[in-house]
Amino acid sequence: MQEIVQVLLFFIAAILHGITGMAFPMLATTSLAFIMLLSKVVALVAIPSLFMSLLLLCSHNQKGIYQDFIYYLKHYKLLAISSLIGSFLGVKLLFILPVSYIYLLMAIVTLYYSLNGLLNIYGRAKIISVNANQKNMCLFGFLAGIIGGATNAMSPILLMYLFSETNDRNRIAKTSNLCFLLAKIVQICMLRNQYLMLNKSEYGLI
Repeated sequence: MQEIVQVLLFFIAAILHGITGMAFPMLATTSLAFIMLLSKVVALVAIPSLFMSLLLLCSHNQKGIYQDFIYYLKHYKLLAISSLIGSFLGVKLLFILPVSYIYLLMAIVTLYYSLNGLLNIYGRAKIISVNANQKNMCLFGFLAGIIGGATNAMSPILLMYLFSETNDRNRIAKTSNLCFLLAKIVQICMLRNQYLMLNKSEYGLI
C-alpha cells in the first residue's frame, strides 16, 4: 500500500511540474517526508528531478536546445553559480542540523508557496518585489540553493527574484529549472551513500 501511495505522489507531483515548470521537488519531498527519513527522500527525489529539469530545458526552445541553454546560462550565470554553491551548503546542513529544524524550514517555505498560490487564484497575492540586479541575483540564488539543497523547496525563493525581473513564464521556468538541474547534480554527488542503502522498490520508484 505504501509503495502505491509513493508512486501516486510522484505521479501527481510530476504532472504539476510539467504544467507549471516547477513543483515536483518540493511537493514530492514534502509528501514523502511524512513516511521516510528526509535524507532518503531528498536522494529519491533528486534523480527524477534532474531528468525533468533536463526535459523542460529541452522543450519550447526558440533558438534550438544548445543555443537556448547557452543563452540562459549566460544571462543567469550568477543565479546558477550562487544556487550551486548554496546547494552544496544546504546538503551539508541536511546532515549537520537536527532534522526538526530542517522540517520547520521546509514547512515555512511550503506554507508560503501554498498560501501565495491560493491568494493568487483570488487575485489577492502580493508579489515581493526586489531590485533585479546582480547583488540580489547572487543573494536569492544562494538562499534558494541552501534551502533547496536541504529540503528541495527551492522554487519560492527563486520565484521572488524571477517575478521581479520578468513575467515571461517560459523564461521563469527555464531559468528555475537550470538552477534545479545544477542543484540536483550536487545532491546526487553528495548523497551517493544514501543510494547504496535504497532497496529495489525505492529504485523502482525513481
